[in-house]
Amino acid sequence: MSNLLSFEIEKHEPYRFIGKSVYAHAGMQCGQANFAGFLWDNSAWIFDKLNELKDYATNEIHNAALLTWEKYDPNTKLLGYTVGRFMKADTPVPSGMDFFDIPAGYIAKGWFDKEDGDEENMVRDAIEQQGEYKRTSGLAGGWFGVEVNGNDTFGYYLSCEKKN
Repeated sequence: MSNLLSFEIEKHEPYRFIGKSVYAHAGMQCGQANFAGFLWDNSAWIFDKLNELKDYATNEIHNAALLTWEKYDPNTKLLGYTVGRFMKADTPVPSGMDFFDIPAGYIAKGWFDKEDGDEENMVRDAIEQQGEYKRTSGLAGGWFGVEVNGNDTFGYYLSCEKKN
């Protein structure tokens, strides 16, 4: 089991998440790891393009994966997996790349010593335990990002909001 090394919630300005997306039917027997892993393993060109846009970089400078539900409906059940980076809201999108505009809000960040699949629950629990915020609900409002950085730690992000 992974250990939660650190946790924080911070307010962020609007982002434009830019990268390359693939889609698969939710609940596929082959699992999302196959297509997601392939995209991640072949993503150097994505980050090379984004490195050229350094004037549009944000404080979230790491490479990330974003799970989205924008094409999800009861019939298609398509989930998206986008490998890319959080950029400033006005960043021009390079040809052949996909993007998602993320409104200003709050992000909960948990860092772990390894990935084992329980990170979402651990970050969700940490949000609930601090008491002032709650996880953003609904398929369209949720997103997460992951990163393996030079310290061999694994980050997991969840959007959240202040409680009323």
